[in-house]
Amino acid sequence: MKKLLLSALGLLALTLAGCSNNALTTNKTDYHPTALTAVIKGDAKTKTVHYQINNGATQTVNVKSGTYFFQVPASTKTQTVKVSAGTTHKTVTVHRVKALGNYRKLAAKYNQMTIASHLPAKVQKQLQAAQKNQATTQKKLTALAKTNPTAAAAAAQKQQAAAKQLQAKMATAKKQAKDELLPTSTSAGVKNLVATKDVTIRGNVQNGQLMGLALITPTKQMKTTAGKKQFGTTFALLGTSLDAKPKYVIKKFEKVLKDAKKKSTSTTTKTIYSNGVRFNTGFSTDHLYIYMTK
Repeated sequence: MKKLLLSALGLLALTLAGCSNNALTTNKTDYHPTALTAVIKGDAKTKTVHYQINNGATQTVNVKSGTYFFQVPASTKTQTVKVSAGTTHKTVTVHRVKALGNYRKLAAKYNQMTIASHLPAKVQKQLQAAQKNQATTQKKLTALAKTNPTAAAAAAQKQQAAAKQLQAKMATAKKQAKDELLPTSTSAGVKNLVATKDVTIRGNVQNGQLMGLALITPTKQMKTTAGKKQFGTTFALLGTSLDAKPKYVIKKFEKVLKDAKKKSTSTTTKTIYSNGVRFNTGFSTDHLYIYMTK
């Protein structure tokens, strides 16, 4: 009788251990971020699952129909994620990825080009010429001042007047572009940086580094001339800011669009590479997504 009781208790212990082991699962133990995040998912027999990233604050997600998921923003450092459901614990690793670059520098570059895109074509050429010839013009004025100070002073005044006119036009263009500009600084995490009716720019910034970008547009806006133009301009400017080759990327993207129209499935993802930058294109039933990462 004693042996039978011990055997039964042992069997019960094994059964409980088995239940404990199955109380929480993760579909992987090692994750490599795709797009802006790594998606951690699995099964759980509890109502909620708790997790910590690098021993940070505890966060909670609900379990629906026995499954759960949460996202860990990509980082330049490998991250350890502790997942808990009741008394059961799992640890997974999210591997590091390369950053696109310093956020502030990339935002400044993009914003400058976005403002310039609101200038008339003639003024854009004047601005480009002024920036290109600035050093040469200054040298000429310095040399002229030695031989003919009066002429040099007149030329300097003329140059200053032209610069003021250009600055005034730039100020007007900046007002027109205000809803399209990236914030000069932003807190860490994944968030929408720009949101208009035509496009949304979503970014993941970690420790001042831009880890990834997502350009999102409603498919209905792609059917309008204004929406298509705004999308194309934003796409080209983001690509240029990342030192990709916008003409090459857009040409490849147009092919992706044509192929997508031929297929009935709307979730196809295609990848375009340019100068070390990866452009992943994806489609849902009502939105177009372009993810930019290294």
